[in-house]
Amino acid sequence: MSLQDSSQYGNPLGIVGNKALLARLTRDAREHRLSHAYIIDGKPGSGKHAIARHIAAALSCHQRPGRVAGNEEQMGFFDDEPITSPDPDAPLPCGICPGCRKVLENISPDVIWIGRGGKATLGVDAVRQIRESVYLSPGEGDTKIYIIEDAETMTPQAQNALLLTLEEPPSYVLFLLLCNGAEYLLETIRSRAPILHTQPLFDDDIRKYMIEQKKSLPTEEMNALLICADGAIGQALALSDAKSLHSIMKQRELVDSFITGITQNKKDVIPTAISRFGNKREEVLALLALISLAIRDLLLIKKSETSLLKYYTDRESAAELSALFTSRILLRINDALEGAREDLSRNANVRLTLTHMCLTAGLL
Repeated sequence: MSLQDSSQYGNPLGIVGNKALLARLTRDAREHRLSHAYIIDGKPGSGKHAIARHIAAALSCHQRPGRVAGNEEQMGFFDDEPITSPDPDAPLPCGICPGCRKVLENISPDVIWIGRGGKATLGVDAVRQIRESVYLSPGEGDTKIYIIEDAETMTPQAQNALLLTLEEPPSYVLFLLLCNGAEYLLETIRSRAPILHTQPLFDDDIRKYMIEQKKSLPTEEMNALLICADGAIGQALALSDAKSLHSIMKQRELVDSFITGITQNKKDVIPTAISRFGNKREEVLALLALISLAIRDLLLIKKSETSLLKYYTDRESAAELSALFTSRILLRINDALEGAREDLSRNANVRLTLTHMCLTAGLL
C-alpha cells in the first residue's frame, strides 16, 4: 500500500475515490467527533471495506490526537476533555505505526469483523456474540470497532437483537454496518446511525489504478471491463482475471450479434442469434440485462449527445447504430425484453420465453 499523496487528513492507505467522505471521517476521528455507529452503503466493490479499514486504522493510529502508543490511560474518542496531538500535521492514519499495521494486517484485537460465513443471511447468533463481548474493554487501544459485513442480510431478529446495543453502546465502541442497500435495514436501525453513501469512481481513475496495479489490458477489454465495473473499483479488480474477461467478451459478442441481427431484418438471423444464448436461466438473464442496457443506450443517444452510456464504449459507433432504428421500434424491443426477464425470473421455460420475446418485439 502506498504512503504517497498524504494530505492534512491523509490517505496513506492508497484508497482510490470517495475523497470527500474519507476527509470528513478522518477529520471527525482527529477531532473526536465520530458518531457511535455508521451505516456505509454502496454497491459491491465501491470501497465500503476500504473505508471501514481506514476508519479503524485512524482510530488505532498512534498519531491520532489523544491516542499515544503505550499510554495506559488513553482517553476514549467520545471524551470531551481537551486533547493535544503528538503531531498535528501527521497524516491520519499514518499507515506505518504498530496500531495502523495491525489493522491493515487483520491482527488487531480491537477490530472485530462480523460476516455471514457463507450463509444466505446474518443471524441472531452472530449478534448475540457481539452483545456478549461488547462490554469487554479494548485490548490495546482506546476504541473497539465492530465491522458488520453484508448488514442488509441481517434477519429481522438479528437487527432487533442489535438494536439495544446500538441505542446504548459503551463509550469505547464504534459500529460500522456495511451494506448494499440501506433500505433493507429496519427503520429502527437506520434511525440510530448516520448513513454514508460511497460514490462511483470515474473510469479514468479506475483505469489509472488498474495500470498501477500492473493489470493493464488491451483497449477493447479495458473499456468492456469499465462498463461492467460501473464505477466500482473492487468489481474491476475482481473481473480482471483471464477467465472473467473471457466471459465478459463472450457475452458482449452475443449481445452485439443479436443487435446486429435486428438491423439486418432477416427472419433467419434472430433464431440463430438466440440459439447461441444457451438454456441456462441465469446466463440468459444476464444476456437479456445487457441487451436492455444496449437498447437503453440507443434510445438515449436519440435524446442527447452527452448521455452517459451503460453498454457501448464507442459513442460514434453507437450513434450510427441508433440511427438505424426508430424510437418506437426500440421501445417495443425494450418492452419485450422486460417481459422476458420477468417471465424467466418466474421460472418460465427459457426457449419458449426467448421465442415469445422475439415475436412480441416483431423480430420473427
